Amino acid sequence: MFELDKWQEIGNSLWQHKLRTFLTSVGISWGIFILIFLLGMGKGLENGTMKNFGSMNKNTLWIWGGRTTISYKGLPPGRFIRIKNDDYEVVKTQIKGIDLISPRVGLWSDIVIKRKEKSASYKVNGVSSDFNQIKETDVTKGRVLNPNDIAEKRKVVFIGNTVLNKFFSDEDPIGQYLEISGAFFRIVGVFKSKQMGEDAKNEEEAIYMPYTSLQQTYNKGNDLGSIMVTIQKGYDGKIVEKDVKALLGGRLNTSPEDSEAIGTWSMQEEFKTVSGLFLAIKFFIWFVGLGTIIIGIISISNIMLIIVKERTKEIGLRKALGASPLSVVGLILHESIFLTSVSGFLGLISGVFIVDKIGKLMQAIGIDNEYFGNPEVNLSVAIIAVLILVFAGTLAGLFPAIQAARINPIEALRAE
Repeated sequence: MFELDKWQEIGNSLWQHKLRTFLTSVGISWGIFILIFLLGMGKGLENGTMKNFGSMNKNTLWIWGGRTTISYKGLPPGRFIRIKNDDYEVVKTQIKGIDLISPRVGLWSDIVIKRKEKSASYKVNGVSSDFNQIKETDVTKGRVLNPNDIAEKRKVVFIGNTVLNKFFSDEDPIGQYLEISGAFFRIVGVFKSKQMGEDAKNEEEAIYMPYTSLQQTYNKGNDLGSIMVTIQKGYDGKIVEKDVKALLGGRLNTSPEDSEAIGTWSMQEEFKTVSGLFLAIKFFIWFVGLGTIIIGIISISNIMLIIVKERTKEIGLRKALGASPLSVVGLILHESIFLTSVSGFLGLISGVFIVDKIGKLMQAIGIDNEYFGNPEVNLSVAIIAVLILVFAGTLAGLFPAIQAARINPIEALRAE
């Protein structure tokens, strides 16, 4: 129930000690501000870093042929391991836990791409129809490569935005042809990278075609550069990786102890590592922020103890007139919670405002950073901060309130 007299009394008490109230409020406000600001900046750091994973499925596993370092079955070390189409098909059909799979074979020499009087050199890779889902690019025009393109070895390509802008201005590229090292390929789609900055630029300087078409057109035989797979939910990526290496090692006659013969790289494990790092950063931020808030709580608690001591005679008079210990406790707690909450809300609002302004400023001036982007404060974090404020105010006033409730009316009336 709202009691105007009680709140007027609280207001008068705080106003009579303006400097003390102000300095105490600054301590709590600064603690909440630091917590919100650090969480916002930490989220910006996380967003920027996670964008580097944006164009690739988070549970992707790469497999490629390396070079043996151990002799095996009479074969000498130093052999280059070549993964071929048959190996890809066996991995595709025999390994449990694979969701999507695509081989990758590239043209690594200087590739000249021409259209009319224009020419340029871009990366050219042969992939399967699963590739776009593994890479998670945005299709801006046309379509992606499909299974029929692969099976029929169609001379079609899926190009990046940079390639589009180089060879086409206002024309629709779909159905048009590019000459790639003397062979003509029809454009079926255009993609945009989900990465940012230089990574996006590099990724969009690429042309993808069916791996079967690339092998046939450029006399690549059955050699593959690498295989990309994604792991099904519920499967352990490390086990799938181990199974793939064992299967290929048996087919390609490599020693089970030779870690260099068949190379693998798991984005799933990399993602787990980065996620664990940011969890540790969040813990550290909360540790620092809560530490600052605790200092403010101790400050308010000390202030409330001083207030109780100053108002000993007044509290004794209240109790002599019939005030219950609970009402005395309530008075002190109300004052503590009010001071803490108002101070904390000012810090909370300031923190959210500053973080939001930094984010908008970055967008306005076009900052595109791979390590930092879009700082923000989650709603759940704001709610937790509000609960911390209420708890802090209660905790700060609890001990002084108990001290006040224990005051003996007779002893208090004798106090100077």
